[in-house]
Amino acid sequence: MKTAILEAINLLHKNINYVNLMLFARTKDTYFTRNIGKLDFKKLIMFMLNMVTKSIQVELDDFFELLGGGVETITKQAFSGARKKIKPETFIILANDITNLFYQKLTAFKTYKGYRLSAIDGSKTEVNNSSILQKIFGVTKNKTTEYARGLATALYDIENDYIITSILTPITTSERDAAVTLMERLNELGPKKDLILFDRGYPSKDIIVFMEKSNIKFLMRVSSSFIKEVNEAKEPDQLITVTINKEKYTLRVVRFILPSGVEEILVTNLIDTEEFSTEELQKLYFKRWGIETKYNELKNKLQLQNFSGNSQLAVEQDFYATILICNLLALSKAEANKIIAETNQEKVLKFEYKVNVNILISKLKNKLILAILEPNEEKRNQKIMEIVDKSSRYLVPVKLGKSFKRDKGLKANKFQLVQKRVL
Repeated sequence: MKTAILEAINLLHKNINYVNLMLFARTKDTYFTRNIGKLDFKKLIMFMLNMVTKSIQVELDDFFELLGGGVETITKQAFSGARKKIKPETFIILANDITNLFYQKLTAFKTYKGYRLSAIDGSKTEVNNSSILQKIFGVTKNKTTEYARGLATALYDIENDYIITSILTPITTSERDAAVTLMERLNELGPKKDLILFDRGYPSKDIIVFMEKSNIKFLMRVSSSFIKEVNEAKEPDQLITVTINKEKYTLRVVRFILPSGVEEILVTNLIDTEEFSTEELQKLYFKRWGIETKYNELKNKLQLQNFSGNSQLAVEQDFYATILICNLLALSKAEANKIIAETNQEKVLKFEYKVNVNILISKLKNKLILAILEPNEEKRNQKIMEIVDKSSRYLVPVKLGKSFKRDKGLKANKFQLVQKRVL
C-alpha cells in the first residue's frame, strides 16, 4: 500500500499537469495560451515550491541548472513579471486537494479518543518592511520604529502534525474573525468529529454559537472576566447554562491551580465526564502547545518570513507555498519516523528518537521538485522514498518538556529583501 507522502506527491504531479488548474491559476485569460519561454506555468509553480531562501537570481540559476538548462537562465526581473500571472490561491487549491486526500481517502490518520484534535492560534508575521506592504498589512510600532507585519492564523492537527488550513491577513485583523474563517473552511473541507483547542484570546459568545451549530467540540481557556455564568461557576468542574440570542447552551467549566499558583479556567462543550474527566481536560488543554512548536518550525526551519518580493501577491504566494511544503514535510517526517520506530523496535533506548527535521528539509530541497516533475510514477515514488530512507538515518532524541518562548518584542526583520544570502 502506498504511503501518505507518495499519494500526496502523485496527486501533486497530476494536478500541476492538469489544464483546469492552469486555467484557474492564471490572473488573466490570455496568460499561458502560448509558449512563454523558459518559465512556463509548471516551472513557475515548481520554482516557488522549491523553498526559495537565497538571492532570487542565485535560486533561478540553480533551478535551471537543476532542470538541465545548463548556463541558460532567466533574470529575477523576468521572474517578477512571470509570477504576476499566477494567483496565490493556486497553492491553497493544491494544499486542499492533498488535505482532502489525507483525511477522506487515507484512513490511517491519528485521532485523540476518536476526535481529530486541532488547535487554532495566530502569530505576528514579518513581511518585507516596504511602504507598500505597510499599507497593505499594517504595522507594529513602538516609540521610535515601525515594521510591516501580518497575522498568520492556522488550524493545526496536533496528532498528525498537519496544517488543515491557514490564512494570512493584516495585523489589525481580529483573531476571532480569522478563526471563524478557518472553521468555515473546515466545514467546506468536511469536518471529521473535530475537537479544537483555543487560547485565551479567542473565546466569545459568537464563537461558541458557531461551533455548537457546526457540531464542533471545543476546549478554550478563558479569562476571569469572560461571561457572568462562567464567573459564577466556582466548583472545580461544573455544568452551566448560557443563553445566547435567546437560545440555551449547556457548557462545562473546569477550574484548576497551576504550580505557579495561577488559576486556569477552561470552558468546553465536552459534557460527558466519563468521556473526559476533569484531569483529562486539564492535560488535554496543554496539548495546544503543539501549534506553538509548529510556528517555530515554519518561521525558523522553513523560513516562512523570508519573502521573495515586495508585493501582496508575492507575499501571499510565498506564504501558501510554504504551508504546502510544510505539510509535505510533515508527511515525509511521519514516514521517516515510522522507519526509525521499526528499526529501534527491539532496542532498549533511553530516549525515543525522531528524524532530524533540519536534515530532512535539506534533502527535500531540489529533490522534492524533481520527484514531482518525474513523469514515471515508479521512478517518482523511488525518488521520494530515497529521500525518506536517507533522512531516517539522521536521528535526534525526543526530550519531553522542552519548550521555547515566543519573542513578542518588536525587532528588525530577520530576513531583509536587500540582504539575501547567496550561499
